[in-house]
Amino acid sequence: MSISRIAYLIIFLITLQNLNLQAQNTSDFSVLSSSLKEEIPNRMASKNVPGMAIAVFDKGKVVFQNGFGYANVSTKTAVNEKTGFNIGSISKLFTAWGVMSLVKKGKVSLDEPVETYLTQWKLPKSDFDEKKVTIRALLSHTAGLSVHGYEGYNPNAKLPSLEASLSGESRADEKVEVILDPQTEFKYSGGGYTILQLMIEEVSGLSFQKFMKQEVFIPLKMSSTTFDIDRKTLKKSATGYNEAGEAIYLERFTAQAAAGLHTNLEDLIKFAQATFDGSAVLTNEEIAMMRQPLPVTKGRYGLGYMTLPMGPVKMVGHAGSNDGWESAFLFDFTDNSGLIMLTNGSLGKDVAISTMRQWVMWKQKSSR
Repeated sequence: MSISRIAYLIIFLITLQNLNLQAQNTSDFSVLSSSLKEEIPNRMASKNVPGMAIAVFDKGKVVFQNGFGYANVSTKTAVNEKTGFNIGSISKLFTAWGVMSLVKKGKVSLDEPVETYLTQWKLPKSDFDEKKVTIRALLSHTAGLSVHGYEGYNPNAKLPSLEASLSGESRADEKVEVILDPQTEFKYSGGGYTILQLMIEEVSGLSFQKFMKQEVFIPLKMSSTTFDIDRKTLKKSATGYNEAGEAIYLERFTAQAAAGLHTNLEDLIKFAQATFDGSAVLTNEEIAMMRQPLPVTKGRYGLGYMTLPMGPVKMVGHAGSNDGWESAFLFDFTDNSGLIMLTNGSLGKDVAISTMRQWVMWKQKSSR
């Protein structure tokens, strides 16, 4: 057989193998899709979760995307990729991007004490060294601060200022202070992100909402992502529901950097792509550095990115929880595979965790 005929045969066999692999992958995705369509509605019904938007990624591409159930039960409005959801603590991930954009431009330094950049509020005196409360420590929850999380406010209530919130003037249990030696252990603190929110405003001279829109959301073309809960946002938003499946109001937050972001599946898919490929906001190398857990956190948290082991798969990103809302943005960045899940029910976490386990099992099986 001539060399040219051998070469053609090799090319033919390689092509055939690739086609078989593609067929197998298509079949795998079909199996996953059918399984999710069958199981997710059952999970939602058992937990009084009216609606869910989900996207599944494999090797950087969306292989399954769907809306389940209702954005509003009374009006029978279906969930789709444009339905707005509150995403709770996933807000911290975006805040971290905002902070890192300032670092990139040389406006702030990760290892400077945050008080270097603050004039309107200072940490209360404590038995610990406030100079160790650096921007890096705040981003990684290693600053030794109080205030794990925040309850929201009624839409009709007047929101306290950032300074009043940080000082505990509106709610005593929301006073942010140093309660552990900074940089010695991991202690989750939404209060630390409220300090970062104030720092962003002081350094940029802009409101936090405007800064995030200008420096993060517009460059990433995330036109439906906002910290402003106005009429336009509410018109496109789902309604949140409690554990009993009863409609509840959308809480408002002074601590927006920690818990106040509103977005939809369509925009989060764009954000996922930016985390895979880099963007005008942050490079691939900068994002990879943010994902790397700090040693002091014992593998739990990087700069805005949390790590969640799911069996043999290490998921990285963030989860979010507020009354009426549960969400997840979690990926295996070794192959850019993972899930985005948004729900408008207080027990949506249970639905999301079960769905993630289902995906992990599929991922293991399909990779054999």
